[in-house]
Amino acid sequence: MRMNTFLWSLASLCLSANAQALTKDHFDKIEFAVNTGTGTTLPYATDSLTEEFNKAFGFINFEEDPAEKLVTYLDTPDRALKAQSISIRVREHVTKPGKSKITVKLRSPEPVGFGELSNYKKAEIDYDGKQDKYSVSYDIPYSPDEINVKSVDFGKVIDTIKQNQDAWDVVKTTLNQRGSDLKQTIVMRSYGWEGFMTDSRYDNIEVDFQVWTPYYRKPRIYFADFSFKGLTKDREDLTKAFQHLYDQVQATGLTEGMHTGSKTGATFKMSKGFH
Repeated sequence: MRMNTFLWSLASLCLSANAQALTKDHFDKIEFAVNTGTGTTLPYATDSLTEEFNKAFGFINFEEDPAEKLVTYLDTPDRALKAQSISIRVREHVTKPGKSKITVKLRSPEPVGFGELSNYKKAEIDYDGKQDKYSVSYDIPYSPDEINVKSVDFGKVIDTIKQNQDAWDVVKTTLNQRGSDLKQTIVMRSYGWEGFMTDSRYDNIEVDFQVWTPYYRKPRIYFADFSFKGLTKDREDLTKAFQHLYDQVQATGLTEGMHTGSKTGATFKMSKGFH
């Protein structure tokens, strides 16, 4: 495995200080995701679920009221943060503004790639049926009255990240050098519903359904997926629930032409000025 130079430098720094690198045991949380299409069961950019949708996806009982969020990502035109396996996301929680946050996230194909990191919000494994992906993230709350997700003040974002010293340590080298070059992606709007699977074997697992669309409706595209979280110590049982969910989604016949892959990567591809 070839380790990202930034992540390797983090590991080297920590090891030189007699610190122990993160191991797989530190990743105590896991999230499973199943991509889906919705066909004609939902209007574009809808904020409510239809009878047609609930019939097609009847293996989950959803609450009626969704959570609305607005999301944008920051990087330099040449993706200096991505080159260091870092992402910065600004997410306004429209439904509950007090939950708005800036997230600094590090990714690596292997746990040892992170070196020693402390006081993070979570160390998580993401699984989509193909492979494990590892991430460590820091969340910093912010007020939508101070930072407008539709027209981000990059200086305010940087100042907000500085309030969390551990998060700032992750990005300070890049942002001190390239902070003036930051750009934001298009804004994505997400509506999310919470529910529970109807199968009695898995009816204690809360499932989220999210639909993402560009806030200004251009390009006319959507991303939809089901996801649920748990503890890695329960992975064997959670994997069975994932397989059940995957099989049920496939049985709807609505997966043809659906979006697959990273929503973050797709958002950057739709945004002008990045290469």
